[in-house]
Amino acid sequence: MNTAGTSVGASAADTPSPANASESTIGQLGRYRLIKSLGVGGQAEVFKARYSAPGGFERTVVVKRILPGNCEDPDFLRMFAAEAKILGMLHHPNVVQAYDVGESDGALFLVLEYVDGPSLGRLMRALQSAKRRLPAPFAAHFARELCRALDYVHGLHNSDGEPMKVIHRDVTPSNVLLTSTGSLKLLDFGIAKYESSEVQTRHRTIKGKPAYVAPEAIEGHSFDARVDLFSVGVVLHELLTLSPLFGADHDLAVLHKVLEMPIRRPSETNPDVPPELDAIVMKALQRDPALRYASAAEMVRDLDAFVVGAQLHVDDVIRFLREIEPLLNPPRVSIAALRAASMGEMATEPAAAPTRMDFMHRLRVSPVGRLFFGREKP
Repeated sequence: MNTAGTSVGASAADTPSPANASESTIGQLGRYRLIKSLGVGGQAEVFKARYSAPGGFERTVVVKRILPGNCEDPDFLRMFAAEAKILGMLHHPNVVQAYDVGESDGALFLVLEYVDGPSLGRLMRALQSAKRRLPAPFAAHFARELCRALDYVHGLHNSDGEPMKVIHRDVTPSNVLLTSTGSLKLLDFGIAKYESSEVQTRHRTIKGKPAYVAPEAIEGHSFDARVDLFSVGVVLHELLTLSPLFGADHDLAVLHKVLEMPIRRPSETNPDVPPELDAIVMKALQRDPALRYASAAEMVRDLDAFVVGAQLHVDDVIRFLREIEPLLNPPRVSIAALRAASMGEMATEPAAAPTRMDFMHRLRVSPVGRLFFGREKP
């Protein structure tokens, strides 16, 4: 479930804020002190928040609060529960961490990691505005980190050791976030598909943003995790060219381009892209999934060989992000424009995170958890 554009990841890098801005409390949700609203969609509002504990412990987090009307909708609750279930199982350095799920005064909420960097979408827009290119090795590094996240997600098993066959289905620049340490975080599992999920996609219903959906999903064929690799191909192509690959005036035209448009190599737009990176992009963008990368791990290997050959180190990525930081502070935009879809800034704070058991226990005993887990076979 994509909660009406309200990403379950964590950030607001697309909503820059001065470092010294006052952060007075605007509300309380359970034990979380709400600092500011990061965005609101049709089904949820997202806040920057803090949690404090005895001994001086304090954590900055993102709280996603479901809007009251949706808490009475059984279908919405099932989708929310399915999303929360996946989030509670994800523990990987390239995936946004979920810390808690709960209810306060009838309001359901998720608590997520807060990250301190921009989304890839925000980075691309800033570079476009400054008329600067993203060096090819940096684009390959980001794609490699993204594929590492997907390799983990695709290989996820449940507590019985059975493969869950998770497919993200919404790999886009706005759902990929950068940290100040040169790493990357994948977020928003709102429309993820997985084995045994009660939430089924309606026949011929396209899930995801049209420009990043694989052809087989558009055509209503059965599909597997390779649809995510097509999306990575689109993201990498756009990182290298800083232009939409399948851009059009309306969704139907976008879908037609995804199915029919001849795809140009990135080097035809950006001559600095070497042939070996061209080849990686074009393999990921094969319309026939049998010709695409068979797995995220396979794509990681090719990207890793390119990045290592380019002698790119994480310190180079950190310096680059610091250098372009002034470009990431555009004029303020409205909440409506943000749509809360890719709240860009986030902070990575793995220390003292609740264990998976803590999170899953809270999920199971919450109203939405009882709805979901109560339907599981013992």
